[in-house]
Amino acid sequence: MATLTGLLFDDGAKATSLDDVSDQLYLRTSEDESFDKLIRYAVLLVLSTAIATGGILTNSTATVIGAMIVAPLGTPIQAIGLAIVTTRPLQIIRSVSILLGSVAVVIGLPWVFTAVLHITVNVEANGQISGRVTPGILDLFVAIATGLVGAFATARSDLSGVLPGVAIAISLVPPLAVVGICLSQGAWHEAWGGFLLFSANAVAMIICAIAVFTIAGYGAAARRDRKAVKRPLLIVNLALLLLIVILSVASIQSFVQSVETSRATAAAKIWLDGSGYELVAVNSKNGVITIDILGSGPLPDSSGFNSANDRVLWSQPTVEVRVVNGSEVTLDPGN
Repeated sequence: MATLTGLLFDDGAKATSLDDVSDQLYLRTSEDESFDKLIRYAVLLVLSTAIATGGILTNSTATVIGAMIVAPLGTPIQAIGLAIVTTRPLQIIRSVSILLGSVAVVIGLPWVFTAVLHITVNVEANGQISGRVTPGILDLFVAIATGLVGAFATARSDLSGVLPGVAIAISLVPPLAVVGICLSQGAWHEAWGGFLLFSANAVAMIICAIAVFTIAGYGAAARRDRKAVKRPLLIVNLALLLLIVILSVASIQSFVQSVETSRATAAAKIWLDGSGYELVAVNSKNGVITIDILGSGPLPDSSGFNSANDRVLWSQPTVEVRVVNGSEVTLDPGN
């Protein structure tokens, strides 16, 4: 540990003081009766949620990046890690409470906004949504790396300039906004995927904060009984283990769906060869392979597709064929 402290923090000379880090991360303490930091945090949280919601609904990457920079949600997450390292149980409770309230706000505002305005969103076609609802184990690895950078920049006194980049890399507010939007559309599976992505980032940040703040010497500076934080540490570790399992399963499912799509595409081309139809698209999702075709006339016998399509491992998907006739319809304006 001493070697790492010397290497990363120049034997503590480059470490931000514990008081300064505490003042930066703790939004509410028993010693501070002012609500100024909490109010400032709440304003930024609401505004960043509004920006993220607008960016997602308009499918604007630049707007979503702007929301990431403004979003303050990383503060209570890192505060949980610091409170664990410095053995402050009451501060852990405060920071967790702030985080849970923040999650409710960031999910609730987009949900209410889209529901009240009756906004219809094509969840699958919107890139800002589809890119955040299928997390895998690689997302957890990226979250851990980003969390290490964020904690290191917070603990090291001369790295504050990299924090905007860390804010962009850590995906916190946009996935939760996606959850709210998907819930308003009844897209429960996609909402779960967005929440899973946020959870992976949040837990990774807490684990990384604990590791980096311990190396920075904040635990030794606190000099308190470590028994007081055994339960929070156990909960965080169990959450990390659960996320690894869930994301590993999600990664396997994503891989299976990708292979299914590729094999079904090849089989569909063979099946339709010589018929009056041409292949438009093939998608695999939730155990259903959807084949979109364009043309007319009788469909070829399904045995042709089944014999050409190789199943992936244990997968037994349902195959649905949708015929697109290509016709155009002019609606009566109803004068």
